[in-house]
Amino acid sequence: MKIGLITDFGENDYFVGTLKGVIKKINPQADIIDICHGVPSYFIQGGSYVLEKTYRFFPVGTIFLVVVDPGVGTQRKLLLVTAAGFSFIAPDNGILTPIFKLGKDTLVREIDQEHFFLISGSSTFEARDRMAPVAAHLSKGVAASNIGSETTEYVVNSDYYPQQVQPDRIEGRIIHVDKFGNMISNVPGKWLFEKLLARGSQHFILQINNQEISEYRQNYASTSGLPFLLIGSHGNLEIAMNRRQAFRELKAQLNQKIVIVFS
Repeated sequence: MKIGLITDFGENDYFVGTLKGVIKKINPQADIIDICHGVPSYFIQGGSYVLEKTYRFFPVGTIFLVVVDPGVGTQRKLLLVTAAGFSFIAPDNGILTPIFKLGKDTLVREIDQEHFFLISGSSTFEARDRMAPVAAHLSKGVAASNIGSETTEYVVNSDYYPQQVQPDRIEGRIIHVDKFGNMISNVPGKWLFEKLLARGSQHFILQINNQEISEYRQNYASTSGLPFLLIGSHGNLEIAMNRRQAFRELKAQLNQKIVIVFS
């Protein structure tokens, strides 16, 4: 059984290795895949984005352990969500927001069977002591119904999605910056073009940091040297520059607001 890991732990500490050790000790046959450990620290929306854009490329049955958990050790719940043939384990802090909408078969459980947890005096590493053991037992065939009770109360992060604040105005946010400095927004390209079609318009301007970007491209091979917009392979509206770091050039920040104005 495959277990995919998404965390904000980075690569320099022992945290990721410890998770793998816990899983392998319980299920030596588990196939653990490192999806991403570079989610910016505490940035829940960033973890949601990585999960949303990767899970569908994995075999049905894959278990995803998603840990961006600024509330570790508090009274927030731990969730086990089954949807579209996959299982998702994460803290109840909104990081599974895009998963809750996958379909009618989505089932949310609160992980409440503590006999699956490791015995530890710590409350600051629940990924190791609680979530990783649950993932391991699930990969060994333990039924989700034996791990947690169904719940309809869980956190949904409304900021994960763009908002139409006026008929000609959409507000979104930068939720991911890739290695090349391209800035990915939370505005789905399909959603954007539906708005354009409904308005009978073909033009829009994106505003960020008191700058306006109107040039739209199909790929990264723009020769203008200026920032431009495109729909990336992930399906979202993106701000990019040809062989330059748009994030740095525009002096932007993660979670920064962007405004799209239709003309």
